[in-house]
Amino acid sequence: MINLIKKIAIYLLILLGIAYGYHYLTGRSIVTLPREIVDKLQEKSHPSDSTNPRYYKKPDEDLLKN
Repeated sequence: MINLIKKIAIYLLILLGIAYGYHYLTGRSIVTLPREIVDKLQEKSHPSDSTNPRYYKKPDEDLLKN
């Protein structure tokens, strides 16, 4: 029983040390992950091109440029 309490205490100290170290180094709480990591975990894909139709004011000039 005493060995179990020692193991729990050691794991708790390690977790608290990691949390304190993160807070000490970055100044932020460990429970608020940086936005880049959250986006990467959720795998949000941002469309590179707009899906809206493109309307040109002067289509003749656009045809000459191509």
